[in-house]
Amino acid sequence: MKTKINIAKILISCTLLFFITACGNKKTQEVTTTQTQQHTNNQSINKPATSTKKLSSSKTKHPKKIKLTDDNVVAELTKYGKENPERLVRLTTTKGTMLIQLFEDTPLHRANFVHLIKENFYDGTEFYRVIDGFMIQGGDSDGYERYAAKEKIGKYTIPSEFRDNHIHRRGALSMVREYENNPEKRSSPYEFFIVQGTRYTDGELRETEFNYNMKISPENCEIYKTEGGCAYLDGQHTVFGQVIEGMEVIDKIAAVKTDNGDWPIEAVKIKLEIVK
Repeated sequence: MKTKINIAKILISCTLLFFITACGNKKTQEVTTTQTQQHTNNQSINKPATSTKKLSSSKTKHPKKIKLTDDNVVAELTKYGKENPERLVRLTTTKGTMLIQLFEDTPLHRANFVHLIKENFYDGTEFYRVIDGFMIQGGDSDGYERYAAKEKIGKYTIPSEFRDNHIHRRGALSMVREYENNPEKRSSPYEFFIVQGTRYTDGELRETEFNYNMKISPENCEIYKTEGGCAYLDGQHTVFGQVIEGMEVIDKIAAVKTDNGDWPIEAVKIKLEIVK
């Protein structure tokens, strides 16, 4: 088993690293998609291990199995979203259960997430990268069945759907993306993360605006000061949902012991299902 996990960690690394120079007294943290983590002082998001448990899921209404590509993804997800309007998701883990509201005004990301859940894509996955004070990430694994599923669903990315009212506050559900050769900031379709974050001071918010050449509205400043989050990720990753129940579960998962690659020593398994 240990050998399998070590192999998984080696597999889990290689696509890209996005380095974020955090502001003020906050740590430098990075968000990445895909394989192997050589994690030092920078912090990132990566890939999961597998379990064999089969999860229950609603039956998809998608009548035709068409492989998704960058060329057809907008048309196919738009169609799928109209046929599958669900917006409430239950995320059950070995540390507790969260209820997540998906946003209607990020239709492509919502449809993609619903599609993957109904296709049982997340069956047998775990939160494989956990960083206390930053985020928890899941959505893929090193198992053969996951590679086979991706081959069946397709190789594609999702156009960004940035919205000023959807920020990386505590409990935000967001998608990872590659940074090299991706000027449109398109999302990788399979891996997601949930923000834990930290609370900001006024000075840290001003530094964030200066360092990242961004403007944070007074309303969002108040959210980051009172609730916390990761403000510097706004405009970089598409937020497409929000945890509305079970916020304490994020803290429980973020507190688990991890190895040097931020891989939880104790497996945090995932079950995703559509509520309505």
